[in-house]
Amino acid sequence: MANNQGILGISVSHGILAMTLMKGDIIRKSFWEEIPSNIVEDNKILSQNLFAEFLKEQMKDKGIKCKNAAYVIADNDIFVRKISMPSIDDEQLRYNIPYEFKDFIKGELNQYVFDYVKRKNPDNEDNLKVDLLAYAVPLELLNSLRETLKMAGLRLVKALPETSVYEAMLGALGDEEEVTKERCFLDIGRRVIRMMIFKNGEFKLSHTIDIGENAIIQALADDMNVDSHLALTYLRQNYNDCNQMDAAVNAYKDISIEIMKGLNFYEMSDMTSRLGEAVICGTGALTEPLVEMLKKRIDKNVQTMDELYPKYSKDKTINVTYSSVGILLSDALGVETNSNLAAAGTKKKKNIWAILGVIAAAILVLAVVFKFTLLDKINLLLIERSRAAALQEQVSGISSLIDGAGDLQNEYYHYTWDTMNAEERSRISRVDAAQLVDLIGHQNMKVTYMDLVKGVMTINLKAKSLEAVSKLTMEINDQEIVESCSVVSAQTIEDDDRTEEIESGVDAEIKVHLVTESSEEE
Repeated sequence: MANNQGILGISVSHGILAMTLMKGDIIRKSFWEEIPSNIVEDNKILSQNLFAEFLKEQMKDKGIKCKNAAYVIADNDIFVRKISMPSIDDEQLRYNIPYEFKDFIKGELNQYVFDYVKRKNPDNEDNLKVDLLAYAVPLELLNSLRETLKMAGLRLVKALPETSVYEAMLGALGDEEEVTKERCFLDIGRRVIRMMIFKNGEFKLSHTIDIGENAIIQALADDMNVDSHLALTYLRQNYNDCNQMDAAVNAYKDISIEIMKGLNFYEMSDMTSRLGEAVICGTGALTEPLVEMLKKRIDKNVQTMDELYPKYSKDKTINVTYSSVGILLSDALGVETNSNLAAAGTKKKKNIWAILGVIAAAILVLAVVFKFTLLDKINLLLIERSRAAALQEQVSGISSLIDGAGDLQNEYYHYTWDTMNAEERSRISRVDAAQLVDLIGHQNMKVTYMDLVKGVMTINLKAKSLEAVSKLTMEINDQEIVESCSVVSAQTIEDDDRTEEIESGVDAEIKVHLVTESSEEE
């Protein structure tokens, strides 16, 4: 990786974008941000264009200037298997590993990239077999990832599966005794909790528990009589000590019970287990009352990720950004798969000048051979030259079309008005939409983004407080052209003493459903 130029570690998990910038082998910045639900669902990117725009905006807001990217591939997107094979050379391993996945993958084998990491087995003293952690990664996923990052102005230089990133984080502990401990990572996200168990510094198994922060968020929403998006903001900001409310505490209890069930099931199913360490990570690790309850109820040495890695624990950000940190640390720790996933499936660039040189050489040879032949041979040569020129013209035209495709996409991407049908355009005008923006401006708020698709306006704005956003939604609801208005997300921004680029206030996203003839008939 190009450390001198800097490299940006990126991971997407539980609907969270995590970014970590490394320059000169030193972690410089680490950030995380909630991604709107129409862009990403859990770890799956729903829209390449919207995700690329969101990523560019976050890099600009955080002052990140970088061209190279390292991306963490979520285990949910790939196939992971622990396998044992006879002790053979690497070329034979690469040939045989695809057949270990034939009963699991969909489609043809050539639609996947197969990779592996060799494991040490102390019981295999005679070296008759080799233990592997093998991966099957869809080529479509890698191609889509490269294209998305390219739209954001980034070049994919490294890609690692999530399990390898966790192993890199364990290797960063340094002390051999700490690295080899049997340890469970409890990744608490919005919808689910993922249990990732490691032993001797190597991945052992994973398990998903169907409960997460949404249990807390919904409990707060019901108790405080607000929508779930506002309840999430309250939880993140601990608004009026809401994380101590009885409704939240009851949700903590439900989460702790499900985690204890999962740990007990694992220990009962593997009698050789000596699990004594648990590490809480994900956005759930930011809710202190939940962490304290888990520490009391789980009979293990329970830590949060920032407690395990105090070196990277600034503002407890490592609890959420650990994956983007781990992939950057993997180079120094020697955590690699057998091949370069970042380059897998890329087509080698053809040298057009070499092709033209070959064509010219062929023409010259033909000219010499047929110098003393009949006129019909000369005419044939002229015809072939004409065809070569026509092909070159086609190549030039296609190249020009490809070069201009990106510009056309960027130029016309924002024209969403044409996506509305005739009935909707007859009821809604651009003037009506602009008047709503003027209304927001009169409230001393700043509109940073507006989009109108099929009668629904999406507006991003900056306000002074959450109360101001709530008051605005009520005023918009009173407008004649508005059917309904709701807050999608709202986040308080604190002043940063180190820079003047970030102003205090609230970043909010609202959706406005405009009245159409069809809605009036209903």
